[in-house]
Amino acid sequence: MIQRWLALTLDFTIGILAVVVVTLSTQLKSDTGFTGASLITLMSFNSSVANIIRMYTLLETSLGAVNRLKTFSDRVAPEHLPGENIAPSKSWPKKGLIEIKGVSASYGDTSDDSGRDSFSSNSSKNLALRDLDMTIRPGEKVAICGRSGSAENIFIDEVPLYRINRSVLRQRIIAVPQEAVFLPDGSSFKANLDPYEVATETECQRVLEAVDLWSFVSERGGISAGMSADTLSQGQKQLFSLARAILRHRVRAMDSAIELGEKCQGGILLLDEVSSSVDMDTDRAMQAIIKKEFEGYTIIMVSHRLEMVMDFDTVIVMSKGSVIERGQPRVLAETEGSKFRELYLVSRTGRDV
Repeated sequence: MIQRWLALTLDFTIGILAVVVVTLSTQLKSDTGFTGASLITLMSFNSSVANIIRMYTLLETSLGAVNRLKTFSDRVAPEHLPGENIAPSKSWPKKGLIEIKGVSASYGDTSDDSGRDSFSSNSSKNLALRDLDMTIRPGEKVAICGRSGSAENIFIDEVPLYRINRSVLRQRIIAVPQEAVFLPDGSSFKANLDPYEVATETECQRVLEAVDLWSFVSERGGISAGMSADTLSQGQKQLFSLARAILRHRVRAMDSAIELGEKCQGGILLLDEVSSSVDMDTDRAMQAIIKKEFEGYTIIMVSHRLEMVMDFDTVIVMSKGSVIERGQPRVLAETEGSKFRELYLVSRTGRDV
């Protein structure tokens, strides 16, 4: 905007000077050739000054970008910490055994990682997790519910979590967030489904068929056509996000079979309130898909829609960062005095009991 304003001001100035030159040449005795040369020089001067202004504004913009990069480099601590040097095998996590031993964590500033051991049950901070001890068996389906850190003591298949490279950790653990995330409008369906381009179009199509979205995609030009997240309903967005997780699972199983000569049966799937913004029919469809596609996986789901956790192996009720109850959902729902029973009745009736 500033560059355009300067260019407009320069054009006006040169125009005024040209009018002055023409006026003087008509009112005074002057050489016609000299007048013409003056006008040509004036026009060339306009072009030269315009280029100088454009280059100056580009230089100023570039210097601003360099300054922002330097500020980012100086203020943002490196993500990877010393000691994160374990490279698990290709099949990790193979069993999906999760061990949590005395873990406390809180929301807040995590820029200072030196306080990794600073959490305690007597801390003045409002802990989201307080001295949590928990073991989740391989293949167990666990739901965590309740009314609306440190990682040194978390082990997955006996490997300490804090020693694993973070990029590897993100690749191996599959998660479906509460809010589905999409690439900018115009990106293809395949780019949104497979951003790292590790699967073929046929594999992507099969995954979309598994979540009943292929007809929607094919009507809009196919897997390579551009898309906008606004064209998807809330339920379709969550199904698309689930399709990403299924694709990662299938690709991982295929790679394991090729490289290790064995089929990858286990793994870990994290579900964070995936059904909070969808209708009951879509929720049931998602649960059926998860049960079919992730058989053998250790599944941890955070949910407040308790009707959908009744088929899980275990439900964990938490309050103020601590586990207050654990057991089979259907058994707890029938047990008088159970905290899960209270939450279950509230979710069904809409009022406290």
